Amino acid sequence: MESELRSPETADAVLANTEVVAPLVLAEADQCESQAYLSEELARVFRKAGFFQMGFPASRGGLEMSLTEQFTVVTRISRLDAGAGWNVGVLNAAGYYAGRLGKDAYQELYPTRDMPTGGSFHPPGRAEAVDGGYLVSGRWDWGSGTRTADHVVGGCLVYRDGQPVRRDDGRQLLLGVWLPRDSVRFIDNWQSIGIRGSGSGSYEVTEPVFVPAGHTFDRNAPADPHADPLNKHVGLLFFPLTGVFTGLAQHVVDLTMTAVGARSGGDLSRLDTATKQQLGQAAAEVELIEEGILAVARRTDEAVFTPGRALDPVEEARLRITNSQAGETLRHVLDLCVDLYGSRYVYRTDPLERVVRDAWGALAHFGAKRFHWAGFAEELLRGGAQAPSGGGGAR
Repeated sequence: MESELRSPETADAVLANTEVVAPLVLAEADQCESQAYLSEELARVFRKAGFFQMGFPASRGGLEMSLTEQFTVVTRISRLDAGAGWNVGVLNAAGYYAGRLGKDAYQELYPTRDMPTGGSFHPPGRAEAVDGGYLVSGRWDWGSGTRTADHVVGGCLVYRDGQPVRRDDGRQLLLGVWLPRDSVRFIDNWQSIGIRGSGSGSYEVTEPVFVPAGHTFDRNAPADPHADPLNKHVGLLFFPLTGVFTGLAQHVVDLTMTAVGARSGGDLSRLDTATKQQLGQAAAEVELIEEGILAVARRTDEAVFTPGRALDPVEEARLRITNSQAGETLRHVLDLCVDLYGSRYVYRTDPLERVVRDAWGALAHFGAKRFHWAGFAEELLRGGAQAPSGGGGAR
């Protein structure tokens, strides 16, 4: 299988590698589930496939794959196993984080782009400003992929002489900090309902450790239209995770389609109209949400890959709600499909059982929350851009 992997020197090669690794993703799913993080074998092959290099800027020799392409990669892997797809979506942040480093720090921390990077900003740690950098400590939850990562990042609120350091807008400065790897202690507390393979346990740095100022970035930096495309907005790195929700919804429909088809015995006339209608609705909702997300991704790519162009507030809000909308589709597809599938999914031995658990585990994620829709409505109401066509506005 590995001999069939293409060298990850182009986006097309990375996309092609999603098909090559599919059998291994399925074969390693139980191992990832049982140990609650990505298996060593799968992590090694994902590295070779280039899945953790998609976001590195072209200005530093990276792939700088479009959001459309990154979403597609995460969706394909998540359709097979959501925990594996979650790792791809999260550890792909390596290139985004690395792109914010100065030249010297980049060369120091990333002698090769094959260095997956993960981390969390919740709850934030503490960074006390000292000469040349910061003394950093803290405990972070939701550390997806960090056991697999070569670099671990932690979000830290900044203090100087014990007092909060504030930005011009009054908020306390929040930095992303590259933690010295040997100072990080992982906590075995990821006993979750689902998506266990994401490895989203906690980690901590108990004794303050020195981090050079150059090994940090401003987590809430304003949009920069002159930055590398994928670093024009700090929130762009979260978009590919939308592929986890989309892939999960596809997986639910795949399994239900197989189960319903088996009951028909090849004779579709044996299926009542209500069953076919419900199954068709589920399949249509998944297809349409994927097409809608791809449309948003393409529009965002067009904007950020245009020199000097950044997203306007409505475009930013629209990008944020893709996760919420995909999550809502996943919720509804689950509701439609479990009735059609039958009660077998309650058994651990049934393939849908883990997918249902993974779905509810993924839906607990902040990005899938419905309240993000309110921010989208606020931006539309501000009049910053036209409402979507057919929005019923006054004429």
